[in-house]
Amino acid sequence: MNPDSSNTKINLSFDYRWIVGFLIVVIGVMLILWKPWNAQISADSRTVKVSGEAKLTAVPDEFVFNPTYQFKNADRDVALNELSKKSDEIVKKLKDLGVADNKIKTNSDGYDYPIYQSDEESTPTYTLRLTVTVGNKDLAQKVQDYLVSTSPTGAVSPQANFSDSKRGELESQARDQATKQARAKAEQSAKNLGFKLGAVKSVEDGVGFDKVFPMMGRGSAEMDTAQDTQLQIQPGENDLSYSVTVTYFLK
Repeated sequence: MNPDSSNTKINLSFDYRWIVGFLIVVIGVMLILWKPWNAQISADSRTVKVSGEAKLTAVPDEFVFNPTYQFKNADRDVALNELSKKSDEIVKKLKDLGVADNKIKTNSDGYDYPIYQSDEESTPTYTLRLTVTVGNKDLAQKVQDYLVSTSPTGAVSPQANFSDSKRGELESQARDQATKQARAKAEQSAKNLGFKLGAVKSVEDGVGFDKVFPMMGRGSAEMDTAQDTQLQIQPGENDLSYSVTVTYFLK
């Protein structure tokens, strides 16, 4: 066998000082890039808080009447009898006009003052209170014209409001507009700040949208005479404001 064909062993030797130096340089570069001495902000803590608003205009679809009637008589039984008769008369007529039975509420109260003086203040007074809810303007006009003829105490014009179904419909529309506006604001802010919009962190929904009672025209004030049957119901339109606040994560 040729001795030159035997395996040749190569011995490599390293200077560990070069290795240590190389590692030190790498660590130094990493420190410069990462800057661990600076406060690190977690991605989960970056948020943007925006508000979205919506303003709707709508016509009220519900009219609520609250007429009252007073009965004064030194004889308690006579006063209560007059009150009961008046209540039955009004309720019957309202039903004849088309008001649903469950939309008419009656309530009464009284004060039995001692009869020891002859002046009016000492006479027992009993009050009949009605709450009548009507769901359309034409019927509301008929109801008002009738109530005017019954000589109620105080105002006879209704309060215009939104029914539960109408209010729910309007809230849905307003929420849709408000949340879309909030999203658009958040996306704009994130883009301008060099971030992208992440998931929603929290939502504060439904600020606003209180009940609104618009003016009803000439019949909104107390009347000195109850003979004018030409009071026109004019609910008009109302602006309803709604807002939502949304907090988004930034990434």
